[in-house]
Amino acid sequence: MEKVRGVVASALAERAKAGIKVRQPLQKLELSQKVADNLLGLIKEEVNVKQVVIGRSLKLDTEITPELKEEGLVREIVRNVQEARKKARLKPKDEISVTYSGNAALGKVIVRNRNFILKEGKIKSLVLEEKKGKGFDAEIEINLAGQNLRLAIKKL
Repeated sequence: MEKVRGVVASALAERAKAGIKVRQPLQKLELSQKVADNLLGLIKEEVNVKQVVIGRSLKLDTEITPELKEEGLVREIVRNVQEARKKARLKPKDEISVTYSGNAALGKVIVRNRNFILKEGKIKSLVLEEKKGKGFDAEIEINLAGQNLRLAIKKL
């Protein structure tokens, strides 16, 4: 476990040096030392990488492919839904609907990842609606990758 902590700390330092948030998934972490298979999952989760391989040195692949970028955006959307839930003083078990509007590119990301967002955000419905409405428990405006997105939640 001590070795795992050291690996995670070093990999997170590499992320910080590259200016990449932990919420942004990365493809690969190369380790210079063998780690027990049952601890690889923990390293992947803590560092937020898809795979861990053994190599010559500790090296974090910091290339962000379009797929990884999209996954990072989706995680930010879910995090912001949870932030809006908190702002509305709702509990995680409360059923909610989410209405969103904003940049068309972000709308396409939401449509492609709809099922993941519904599941991870514990959302009953996710609807695109351009106009601002009344009767929401919380509304937030966020900027993701230079694109604006409005999220509004309502307890069901």
